[in-house]
Amino acid sequence: MATLERISRQSKPWHLVKARHESLFNPHERYWYQNVGCVLGSFLNSAGYTQMSQINILHHFANLVAPHLGSAFRVGLTRWKSFMTDDFTPVQLNWDFHAGAEKTTVAYSIEPTGLDAGTAVNLQNASAAGDFKKGLVEACPEINTTLFDYFRSRFDQVWIGCGPGHQSTMFWGFTLEENVITNKAYFFPGAIARATHQSTLAVIRDAVETAPGYSHKKMASFELFAEYASRRPELRLEIEMFALDLVQEEKSQLKVYFRDRRTNFEAVKETISLGWRLQEPNLEVGIHKLRRLWDALLGRQGVPDNIDLPHKNHRTAGILYDFEFGMSVQTPNVRVYIPVRHYAENDQQILNALTGFMSEEAGEYGGQTFLESTTRYSECLQSTFDSAALANGLGVQTYIGCSIEGDGNLKIVSYINPQVGKLRNRVL
Repeated sequence: MATLERISRQSKPWHLVKARHESLFNPHERYWYQNVGCVLGSFLNSAGYTQMSQINILHHFANLVAPHLGSAFRVGLTRWKSFMTDDFTPVQLNWDFHAGAEKTTVAYSIEPTGLDAGTAVNLQNASAAGDFKKGLVEACPEINTTLFDYFRSRFDQVWIGCGPGHQSTMFWGFTLEENVITNKAYFFPGAIARATHQSTLAVIRDAVETAPGYSHKKMASFELFAEYASRRPELRLEIEMFALDLVQEEKSQLKVYFRDRRTNFEAVKETISLGWRLQEPNLEVGIHKLRRLWDALLGRQGVPDNIDLPHKNHRTAGILYDFEFGMSVQTPNVRVYIPVRHYAENDQQILNALTGFMSEEAGEYGGQTFLESTTRYSECLQSTFDSAALANGLGVQTYIGCSIEGDGNLKIVSYINPQVGKLRNRVL
């Protein structure tokens, strides 16, 4: 029986890829594959990806990504303080529950990091992003880099001084489908704004208006956000990132990520509708659902909309949003990222709240398929992370992202920090 179990385990995608790469890994790459790669493998398996897709995705991670995650998190080694997560892990995964008959999608983002990042010889992680992009494009020449190259030329700048609480300048993301990996890039235009004494919004607007294929008609939706941000200077919205898909220009979804330090639900309603500039037929239905999820995740039942969440003195406190637009985006969209990392009770409570809310919504979302995704997500986290860590602390689930679809239902995505110290089977 033990022999059969060992054979079964070794035939799983994560073990197959590990066996293939084991002799090629250096100690840092081995650390990232055995820990973060293991979490990724668990997510892919739980989400129902085919075995061949799992192998291809894990091979991509082992071969092209793990070598660019920096040094292992071990005592005595300098750790690059990545802005990706609050404990500086340079990787974040997400689980898109989807609605209707669509299958669950897994994605992840990284900050390319050099082995010597943060040390005296490389204080600002200077060349890691360029090295990573070069290796990725050489391995995957089909990647369309037209928009990436353009926006990098406009935003490429290290932070002057101490930066806005971090030194990160670029993230890279991967949306994982059965037969294709879509690449995304995230820039921090605040660095060039600071260097040129401009507002971050002005830097983004100038870059967008001179982008390849730009026309005012195609990008008219961007003006909705620009007008909202400009008309409410007292809000002091903090623009964090600008993101794009590495696909043909007319198909790329562009996003502006921004933070609002107001934490009451009245502010969420205002922001997700851009001051009610977005007037979709089912917006109010979606806002009602969002309030129910907000209450379940944060324990705010019965609290008036205008009452803030408890104060948190942290760089990533407040509420994060993204505004999505593009040449092919007819109706712009705003997503709110509920920061459960700061304001929920613990990770197990977040799981319970998600499961309860989605069970109630399953009928409208598409019944059994949606409910199965929720169940698989919960089982995946509970089998991957230590149960005591989930029950007694926060930080595994960082954000619950929500946007309102045209029918008033919510598109819900959970974001995960693969914290090595909380894994059931971590390798140090």
